[in-house]
Amino acid sequence: MNNFLKKSRNKLFRIYNGTMQKNSNLLFRSILKTPPMTTNPDSDVILYSALNRVNCRAYILAAKSFLRFYSEISVVVQNDGDLDGKCLSELRYHIKDITIYSRESMDLIIQQSLSEKVKKVMPPASECISSQPVKILYLKLFNVIARFQNKKVIFVDSDMIFLKRPDVIIDWIIEPYKRDFYGDGGSFLAETFHNIGFEFKSLDISNFNSGLLGIGGSISHDKLAEVLLRIREYDPSIFHEWEIEQSVWSVLLSERENPLNIDELQEIYIGSGWKTYARLRGKAIIAHFVGAIRFKNFRYLRLARDVIRQLNKES
Repeated sequence: MNNFLKKSRNKLFRIYNGTMQKNSNLLFRSILKTPPMTTNPDSDVILYSALNRVNCRAYILAAKSFLRFYSEISVVVQNDGDLDGKCLSELRYHIKDITIYSRESMDLIIQQSLSEKVKKVMPPASECISSQPVKILYLKLFNVIARFQNKKVIFVDSDMIFLKRPDVIIDWIIEPYKRDFYGDGGSFLAETFHNIGFEFKSLDISNFNSGLLGIGGSISHDKLAEVLLRIREYDPSIFHEWEIEQSVWSVLLSERENPLNIDELQEIYIGSGWKTYARLRGKAIIAHFVGAIRFKNFRYLRLARDVIRQLNKES
C-alpha cells in the first residue's frame, strides 16, 4: 500500500510539475512589471543562453537577476526556432541592446565556421527535429564554438536566479582570462564516457554541469572532431542521450588547466530545488531549478517573487 501511495504521489507531482512548466510565462508574468536593464553590446564577454518560447519570461528573470549586479556585458540569446514576435519584443524591451540570433543564422554559422573534420562526425542538423539532445548539442556546443572563439562566454540556463552578487563570476569577467569555471552537477553518461576511455584530467564528468559555465580562449576543432568520432565509433546512439552536450563540454574542458568548480568556494554557491526556501534565500548565491523538480514546494516562485521585489525597489 505504501509503495502504491508513493508511486501515486510521484505521478501526481510529475503531472503538476509538467503543467507548471508549460505555463511558465504566466507564472513569471510579474517580471514584465520590472524596469528594463541596460547591457554593453560592445563587451567581448558574452552572457549566453539558448531559449525557447515557454521559458521566455523565466529567462528575463534570470538575466535581470544577474544584470542588477553587473551590466557591462554583452547579452546574447540563441533562438531555438520557437520564439515568437511577442517573446522577441519582450526580450528587446526588457534587456536593452540584447542580441538575438535566429535559428537560421545558427545553422549558417555552424556550416561556415566548423571544420570539415567536425562536420563529418557530428550528428546532422536534420536530427535536431526528432532529437532534443541533438538540438541542444547544436544550441549550446556547436553554435558557441562556431561563433565565439577567443571570447569569454558565460552560459546561463533560463531556470536560474542570481540571489546575491556572484563575485567570483564578476571578477572573472573583469580580469584577464586565466581559466574556466563550472558548477557541480552529474551526468547519466558518466559511466559511458569512462567506458569510452575519456580521461578527465582536471575535472570529473560526474561532478560537472553546463547550466552555469564560463569558458574562454579557443576550442580546437581537431579536438572536438576527435571527441565526436570516439563517441560515434563507440555507439552513435549516445548523441541522442540527455546530457550529451554537457558531457562533451566536460571532456573538452578536462583538457584545460585547473578549471574552477565554483561550488567548492562555499556552502551552497549554486543551490538546487532540493534545498529549502530558507536555505536558498539565506545561503545560495545562485539557485538552479532543473526541470524534474522545478516547481517543488513553490521554492522557485517564492525566490522569483523576492528578486522581482528587489528589482522594483532598486529602480
